[in-house]
Amino acid sequence: MSGMSPSERRLQKELMSLLKEPPPGVTVDAELAEKNLLQWIIYMEGVQGTLYEGEKFQLQFKFSNKYPFDSPEVRVYIFFFFY
Repeated sequence: MSGMSPSERRLQKELMSLLKEPPPGVTVDAELAEKNLLQWIIYMEGVQGTLYEGEKFQLQFKFSNKYPFDSPEVRVYIFFFFY
């Protein structure tokens, strides 16, 4: 981890924590995040018993070199399935 900026070290630590113990229904595209720590793709499933149950979401996080002092840009994509 030498040669990493403070924000990259922080992101690396947070990524490893998220990969090791993800919240229920959450997965991270680890391959993409490891190639570029400043861009993550996270997949989420709607929580059972809520309005979002059965829904699938993709979140794209773009971090700046000023993270955590600068918030990431987040885009949310919702996947609708028609039966």
